[in-house]
Amino acid sequence: MPRLSYPAITKAHAIDSLLKLYRDDQGFVEELEEIRDPYLDLIIQYALDSFDFAVKSELSPREFFDRVINRTKNQKQGVLFFPQTPAYLAQLQPYFDALNKLAYRWKLRAPWAAPMLIVYDMFDVLKIKGLIPDQIDLPLEKFSSLYPWTPPVPALEIKVPGWAIILQGREEVLKAINKKLRQYEEDIKAAGLKEYPSSLKKHARWWFEYFVHGKRYDDIAQEEIYAPGGSLVSYARNVGEAIRGFSRLIGIDTRNLKGDS
Repeated sequence: MPRLSYPAITKAHAIDSLLKLYRDDQGFVEELEEIRDPYLDLIIQYALDSFDFAVKSELSPREFFDRVINRTKNQKQGVLFFPQTPAYLAQLQPYFDALNKLAYRWKLRAPWAAPMLIVYDMFDVLKIKGLIPDQIDLPLEKFSSLYPWTPPVPALEIKVPGWAIILQGREEVLKAINKKLRQYEEDIKAAGLKEYPSSLKKHARWWFEYFVHGKRYDDIAQEEIYAPGGSLVSYARNVGEAIRGFSRLIGIDTRNLKGDS
């Protein structure tokens, strides 16, 4: 069974896919660095203080998420992770303002745009400092506390008595476990979750090419057809529908966006 799509998580994946394209675009990166470089020392301090607070707070993901949202909701300055505003935050205000303008100019017109650009800058600092790895191998039991949202169904618990292995062997036990897993998957689907959109990254790229690079649906469709593994079904109408769907997913109203300079 393919992965399932939890709306808030899928939206986050879509935003991440899109922002990676922006951060690989030379023109965008040059403008971003021009904004960021004068404040680099303060950004480093901001990132390290945020990480220190997150580690020492011992808050659950839900508690930490609520803290950040409540602290940020009525603030103009960036993303606030601390119980109290650090004294140097006012010096970062021009950086925050410039990121808002950058996001707007580059068609990223959503409430999450500038805060996410800030978070990415902070994560870059933490990775360089070796405080967070590029990838994390998470044990299954840790997934229950990974996100702040309530899961659609309670966790599945399976106990395997030693006698089951002794008397039936591994294969029979695995059959029994697989049967329980299949039923559990059906229970999750019954809660309203659909299959995860396998073309998410592709649609992010189409959105980026259309709105940022100004390509037509036909241009994108032709490129897709002749790309390795391309398909003839990727004609202009499909591209347009996919781009509009991706816009709805990430929460950007694209009316009149195409004609902006």
